[in-house]
Amino acid sequence: MTTFIGIDMAWKIDGRHSGLALMKGDADQVGLTCSPTGANSLEGIVDFVRQHSSADTVVAIDASLVVKNKTGQRPCETAIGQTFGRNHASCHSSNLSRPHATTGMRLVEELEKIGFQHDFDIDQEKTRPGKWVIEVYPHPAMIRLFGLARIISYKKGSAAQRRTGLTTVASHLRKLADGGHGLAMSPFFAELLDRDVEACRGRHLKHYEDLLDAVFCAYLAWHCWRWGAERNDLFGTLAEGYIVVPKAEGLTELAPGV
Repeated sequence: MTTFIGIDMAWKIDGRHSGLALMKGDADQVGLTCSPTGANSLEGIVDFVRQHSSADTVVAIDASLVVKNKTGQRPCETAIGQTFGRNHASCHSSNLSRPHATTGMRLVEELEKIGFQHDFDIDQEKTRPGKWVIEVYPHPAMIRLFGLARIISYKKGSAAQRRTGLTTVASHLRKLADGGHGLAMSPFFAELLDRDVEACRGRHLKHYEDLLDAVFCAYLAWHCWRWGAERNDLFGTLAEGYIVVPKAEGLTELAPGV
């Protein structure tokens, strides 16, 4: 049994909410094994990983884990924009002149202290044992896995628009669980998907967004571990920054979103 942890990391990691999710599974199936939670500090995230990781654990983080460029974009971000810009799934620019640009690298350094490796090689990751870390980005992953023409608008806009978007994200996650894509339904997962989004107000709405993203990141950790280069693409390089995005093959039966 391998452990998969998803982290939707806040750029300003201390004092802001980051989503956290834990899944466990094997090559056939993965499932959410506890209620998604959150942390408001770097220390809190590391404590969660320390408490829940096993000898074989993959951590997928929605954050820039390698930033070497002083200005502009990382090459991987430019490549994502060239591929997914028409889907409105381009990246924010990461560079050393921006506030909190090193937050992801700080997190990696702390995880390395508890036995994780950040040495990603997509050709070697299929069912790789041990404890390792990868960078993911939900928007382009959703484009491919959910068969979308453009991103789901759940991060911006009015509260009503965000609630509609979050309901759509939850619906597509349910389809992953119902569609034979290796994601199992569980009581924890069902509770998350069935939450009354209309009742979410203020920070609780943002927290729900973070939790859904974290669950999706945990699934992306499993997807990378399960399939490696066979069903995942690598944008960029470990040296200059990279993002792992699933390939679309085998998932086209999911209904297109809006």
